[in-house]
Amino acid sequence: MTDDMADLMEDFNEINDALGRNFATPEDIDEEDLEAELEMLGDELEEEDELESESVPSYLQEPSLPAQPTGLPGSKVPAAENRVDEYGLPLAHNG
Repeated sequence: MTDDMADLMEDFNEINDALGRNFATPEDIDEEDLEAELEMLGDELEEEDELESESVPSYLQEPSLPAQPTGLPGSKVPAAENRVDEYGLPLAHNG
């Protein structure tokens, strides 16, 4: 029974040693360096939040149209000889 208990204590100590090791962090980094880096990351996140909150997507922006129409429909349509297609080319005359 004592041999089993000694084996369990040895296993327990090995596990504690393995968990207590520092695998990823270099030895020369101290608490102040980590705090400074964390603060810089927090500042970056705040800046990103400010930029995102200031910019409004185009589909959410208010249109720059007047509340009431100011002219008659079709009053500003160019004459047939000045009309162009979607590529900027003049339209063909029918007639």
